[in-house]
Amino acid sequence: MRIDLSERQIMEIKRIVQKEFLIKGIEPTDEYLFIHCFSKVEKETVYYHLLRENNTLVIRCYARVFDNISLSVSIRRLAKNVFKYLQNQTGLQNTIYIENGKEG
Repeated sequence: MRIDLSERQIMEIKRIVQKEFLIKGIEPTDEYLFIHCFSKVEKETVYYHLLRENNTLVIRCYARVFDNISLSVSIRRLAKNVFKYLQNQTGLQNTIYIENGKEG
């Protein structure tokens, strides 16, 4: 289930994302909040899906990070910062991070 956020909250998420990546788009879908961004340094596309399952905040990330430690660190740091912000905004304390299909 998608997390319902105000325009101000979405703007704050954009600000957080822009510290790490170039934003290509943020779109709320029926199921999740979709964030499409691009790492200028590593020249890679990164996708985040933010959603809510029961009382748990879930962030799924998709990126090609096979042997790129720098990109992997940036992706996780951004996810952590978004989690912290959303925990404060939504009150959800349980979180799950999934990167390329693997829970981390």
